[in-house]
Formats: sequence, C-alpha cells, structure tokens
Amino acid sequence: MTKTPASSSPLISVVIATRNRAAMLRDSLHSVLCQTYSNLEVIVVDDGSEDETRSVVEELGDARLVYVHQEHSGISAARNRGTERAQGEWLAVHDDDDIMLPTRLADQLDHVDESVDFVYGAFLNFDDETGELQLHHGRNYGYGPALMSGFAPGHSTWLVRTSVMRAFPYDEGIESAVDNNLVFRMLRSGVRFRHSGVICLLRRVHSGRITNTGGAGQKYVAGLNLQFIGRGVAPHDHQRLTKAARRDWGPVDKDRWQTRYLPFLPDHLVARSGYLTSRTAVESGDTDPSTPSSPVFHLDVVDVAGMTWWDFIAACAHATDLGSVVARPKESAEIEALLVDVEVTAELDRPDVPQEALAMLLDLTGADESAAYFAIAAQPAPRWTAEQQALTTARCSVSEKGEETMLGIVPLRSWSAARSLREAAFRDADSFRVFSHKPAAAIIAELDTPS
Repeated sequence: MTKTPASSSPLISVVIATRNRAAMLRDSLHSVLCQTYSNLEVIVVDDGSEDETRSVVEELGDARLVYVHQEHSGISAARNRGTERAQGEWLAVHDDDDIMLPTRLADQLDHVDESVDFVYGAFLNFDDETGELQLHHGRNYGYGPALMSGFAPGHSTWLVRTSVMRAFPYDEGIESAVDNNLVFRMLRSGVRFRHSGVICLLRRVHSGRITNTGGAGQKYVAGLNLQFIGRGVAPHDHQRLTKAARRDWGPVDKDRWQTRYLPFLPDHLVARSGYLTSRTAVESGDTDPSTPSSPVFHLDVVDVAGMTWWDFIAACAHATDLGSVVARPKESAEIEALLVDVEVTAELDRPDVPQEALAMLLDLTGADESAAYFAIAAQPAPRWTAEQQALTTARCSVSEKGEETMLGIVPLRSWSAARSLREAAFRDADSFRVFSHKPAAAIIAELDTPS
C-alpha cells in the first residue's frame, strides 16, 4: 500500500448525499479522509437534515471537506448538487453509512486510462449487529448483465469522469433504484465501463437503509428500468447476450475475503491484533556525487491490539503494509473480559467437523445453533469454578467408577477465540475440544489465516 503523491495525481471529488444520519456519517467521512490517496475533496450535501449533520462535518476540521446544505429535496437532487460543486476530474460516489476501505481510490485509479469513462468494483455487505460478511463481486458490465437481471455496478464503488456525471444527472423524479436508472441511461449512450476488481467498501446493513425502508418502491422502479434497457433488443439478441453474461464474473481477488477485511469492521463487532508497518525514504545527507548510495528507509511498526477503529483507520492512511493485521469476531462481554491481554501458548488440534454428532449434541443441550464453533470442556465436577460455569450455555454430568465428570459447552464465533479461551479459563481442564458445523473448507480457510 503506497500513498500516491498529490502533485502527480488527478483531483478526485468524493460526493456524499446525506439526511439525518449524523451518527453513521462521522465514521463514513473518517474512512474517506483517511484514504491512502490524498488528493481529494469530500462534498457532503445535506438534504435538509434535522440532526447534528452540520456539526459532525465541521468538527472534523479537514480543509478537504465541503459542506452544502439544501432544503429537503430528495436524494437525487442532493447527488446532482454534489456533482455541480465537484472540482475534480473524477467523481467517486460514497454513501453516508458505508466504510470506504483505505486503498479504494488509489487502487481504482490504477485502472484509469483514456479508454474508460466509468470504473467500478466489488463490495462487502456487513450486518451491523452480527458482523456477517457477504461478498458482491459484480460482473463485467454490458448489455448482457443488465438484460439478464437488471444488474448495475454497486453504486458506492463508482469512479466516474465528472464530465460524464454532469451529462447524466440523477432522475429527481424517483427516490429508489436511482443508480440503476442512471447507469442504464449511460449504457445505452455508449459510456465505457471497466470492472477494476477492487473490493472498495464495507456496506453497512441496518434497518434504516433505503432498500429496507422503501423496498416496494425500489422493486417497482427496478422493473421499469429493466423494461427501459430491453427496449428495442431483439429476442435472439437478448438470449445471446444474457447467456454470455452468466459466467462473465468480474476479476475480483476472492482469496480469504471472509477474514481479510474483518479488521475494518467497527469496534462492537471485532477485536484486532497484529501490526501496521510504514516505510519512509530518508535522505542520507551525503551530497558527494562520486559516492555510490542506496536508499535508506525509516520503518515504523504500530501494534493495533487495543486500538480503536477510529485510530486504526487513521493509521492505515500512512501504512504501507496491512498484511500482518488480523481480527476475530467479538464474543460475549464475559468472554471478552477474559481474553484481554491473554498470550496464547496452548496448542489445540484443528477442530473436528462431525456434522451428525454435533447436531445430536446441540439437540441434547439446547446450545446456540448460530455459533460457528463450540468448545467442550471436561473435568471432574468439583474442579468446576463458578466463573467457568457462567461461561457455558449447557452442562451435563457423566459418572464413571464413582467419579462425576462435568462437560460444559461454550458457543464461540471464531477459532482464535477458542484457543484464547482455553488459555484464559480452561488451561487445566482434562479435555478441551472444539467442534464446528461450518463446512470443512471454510474452517480450513480460517485456520490458514496468519495470526
């Protein structure tokens, strides 16, 4: 990850339309301002908010922020207002509740040349309550994907020439599926698209999204958009184009996406560990041209354990390597309290995946079926402490030769938490085994993630 010098790079205008989402807007803006690509302006168009939106923007105190207020006129009008104010050669779309990944703009600019007008990418949905991730990798765009399912590039992944955005304003007569409507008009007019393959952002899934609050209207307008894009296309061409599009997926690197982007989730969802590193060239001070010289670099290493999301994202703006940062889903408050500052030294075998046996066990104990992993600890009943019992969701006793052994089940969300829990609370247990009903391939992918 390298920071692109502003002097040799085009200005990018990031446009965000917002209304009454001050709480989420603050984090969204922070993720944009902390891009590794620094030559940008961020235009926030406030569509008549009645909350602290203006204060959120002003308190950030960044000269690159441009705040524009308008009477409530709708999201399309707000986005058009942002396009009008844009000074950049390129315009990047971003939503007020999403998290832009640190290298999005720099990575997408690598795919810009004179043969393209519109660069887009992939994105990850994340559930704001559970942290569950879902990859939307998109397709190489053209008539085929549009006709097949009404597909349009993910809106918050757009990087478009500002001149093109001005030529194709958002339709202010509709409130939902606006992005599909716009991109279909661009497609019919010959705008040149390119899938960058870049995973651009984390898209927050919550109850206040337009998809949730205006779902029926969005589906209706999407249907009209689909009729529009199919107008004048002969049946045999429709069939040929849609058939070719079925396997024409975008060039997205899907390696370890389930774990690679966890560190960028908010603090209430994950716990981070590992290190950020940055490398800065240092002048040697030797001005003798006859003396051969080699680059000298200053290396900074930052421990991210315990770092807040806000500070972590800010540090990413200056980092050159994120490869050694990992994260795991957060457990319950009681378990998290035990895992603070625990150094894992105890080794565990890889988790067993006995699907039928685990199903029977869950049925007998009533354990939480939504958990990805289950730790089962066993030791003589008298050795169980109150703290250990409080961590379990179910316990059972087995008597053999007059000695009672108690088994307890602890539901967990990650393999790394299971390893830490053993060290923190069950180090002296006679047995501590981990089970999972996840597919074996998914478990192996998590185990192979650097830690």
